[in-house]
Amino acid sequence: MPSLADRLKTQSLPGFEAANKSVSAAPPPKGAALPVNKYIRCPLPPFSATIDTLHQYNESGDVPTRRVIPLPFSVSQGSGTTINNSFTQNSSGSSSSSSTGTTLKAVTVFLTVPPLASAAVFSGTVQMAKSFQLIQITPNQPVEVRLYGNTLAQVSDVARLTDTAPPFETNGMITDVVFDTLPYQWNWQNRIGANADSPQGLTIYVNVVNPSNVATGAATVAITYLPLES
Repeated sequence: MPSLADRLKTQSLPGFEAANKSVSAAPPPKGAALPVNKYIRCPLPPFSATIDTLHQYNESGDVPTRRVIPLPFSVSQGSGTTINNSFTQNSSGSSSSSSTGTTLKAVTVFLTVPPLASAAVFSGTVQMAKSFQLIQITPNQPVEVRLYGNTLAQVSDVARLTDTAPPFETNGMITDVVFDTLPYQWNWQNRIGANADSPQGLTIYVNVVNPSNVATGAATVAITYLPLES
């Protein structure tokens, strides 16, 4: 009986047929220059598979041919002028000078608050600036100080209890600080305030709340700010 190898050379076994061998495409030669897709719209690698990214990332095989989209050439045209604005800030009680720019000087205003019963609220106003950068607030007793840009926000916030977040629709509140631990002082780094009246003025509206369970005596609240708009 002939061997299996000899039989396969001359005849086909029952139930078997020859398989068609597929020829895989040859990979591109090393160092071959690949064309750049001129329709790429973004200089950063994309985050989804689109026609542009598929053409750019896998042009001729299973291995990505380019992993970073080439950045466009930077072409400088024309000329321009750069203007640097210089500002000098002067704190209260000190002096300095600057040869260029505008001199900014911190200002402190004081609000006198009468004695308050537990949970009582005092509403008042101070004259500050149309817009300003808050720097520091210092009461001489444990109170809660709330600043507003208009009288509507001040009146609507009178009934809110201490440590209760204001409603999301509250419009005009600038800041709310509770002073219950020594030292009674708070310093801001990025708090901007402005008057929201029409026409805009210098008045800032203040509510002072007694958050403790005992009555307080007369208090003084000092607010230090940097005027940005007179």
